[in-house]
Amino acid sequence: MSYLRFTPHDFATLTSLCRQHRLGERNLPTFKRLLVAALEAVAPELGRRVAGLRGSRLELLFHHFRDRTPLLPRAEPPEFTPEELVAVAEACQATPFPVRLVRPFKGVLIERFEGEWPDLARKLRWLSGQEFELLYGQLGSRGEGI
Repeated sequence: MSYLRFTPHDFATLTSLCRQHRLGERNLPTFKRLLVAALEAVAPELGRRVAGLRGSRLELLFHHFRDRTPLLPRAEPPEFTPEELVAVAEACQATPFPVRLVRPFKGVLIERFEGEWPDLARKLRWLSGQEFELLYGQLGSRGEGI
């Protein structure tokens, strides 16, 4: 299991920059590039540390902030059309193995739909990690529930 350790000050800096630049809305490469660029001005050493993150450690940081960045006002959740639910269910069925970590899988689906179905990607991004787990559960663990 991967984990990262930051001082409270460094974590506050990361949180502030991710909120300020809405980095949780970006894909992984863009998230890293923009975060490192923003850190150069305020915390260059922390920027070098983030620039050196790779693989699961970078994904851990990315998903931490991605799951905490809603894109739409939280007034009411988006309504998925029947076609969108079928597309999500089919994407779940297309995975070669059962998904054990549902929240990171949300990011995979968002990136999958960003080009072809941007509205669907936006709706998925809007969901909190817990809300996405509920949707995933409603669709069935392999997408059979619709």
